Amino acid sequence: MNGARVLITGASSGIGRALAVRMAQPGTALGLVARRRERLEELREELAGRDARVYLYDADVRDREAMQRVAEEFISAAGGVSVAIANAGVSYPDDLRRGDAEQAVELMATNLLGAINTLLPVIPHMIEARSGHLVAVGSVAGFRGLPGKGAYCASKSALKTLMDSYRPTLRPYGIRVTTICPGFVESELTAGNRFPMPFILSAERAAGLIVNALAKHRRTYTFPWQMRLLVPLIKAVPDRLLAPIVQRN
Repeated sequence: MNGARVLITGASSGIGRALAVRMAQPGTALGLVARRRERLEELREELAGRDARVYLYDADVRDREAMQRVAEEFISAAGGVSVAIANAGVSYPDDLRRGDAEQAVELMATNLLGAINTLLPVIPHMIEARSGHLVAVGSVAGFRGLPGKGAYCASKSALKTLMDSYRPTLRPYGIRVTTICPGFVESELTAGNRFPMPFILSAERAAGLIVNALAKHRRTYTFPWQMRLLVPLIKAVPDRLLAPIVQRN
């Protein structure tokens, strides 16, 4: 990643923060995006001395115009963009009894539209450069709808489909497209989970696996390996068996 110009959303915590730390190599330009400016400032202090250029943008990925400005400002400051990582995301359980769509709409706006707002503004620049790498952080939950997590699973499934569609379209321009599908990763999102989280990884370990997958030009990368092996089984389990397991946990 030396010399790369990398834009990362959701950089204030979790996988996004760990990716920033991992990618802060000499000569690298990092554009770090999050809503919490104070967290970004703390991260910049941690990265000081690594000879990486760090640019901070306090913006909400749901805001299309704000993300357009972020892309333009970063490209101008860094001299281009070689990698854009749409990582920002939220997770809420379904609350179907209330009949209130507010949280589901917010989730979709962040996880799906936020990725679109992040990636589309940089695509023309990558096309002109005839190179680049678009990355979206999805989830193993995108492979199967799970009881109680319908909106979350739908957002991650739609994100994977979006990236699968971009890939052949952008390949002639030298642009790579990768979807990252993690299992459980230690973060603010998973800290409140009250159910078992098998094979959970630290954010630092997850970042290392992601960077290696990008270096290998993986199209879709599911991790950890145990989850990768379980995906076909998860997809095949009948609803009548899956629902009691999930609801019990």
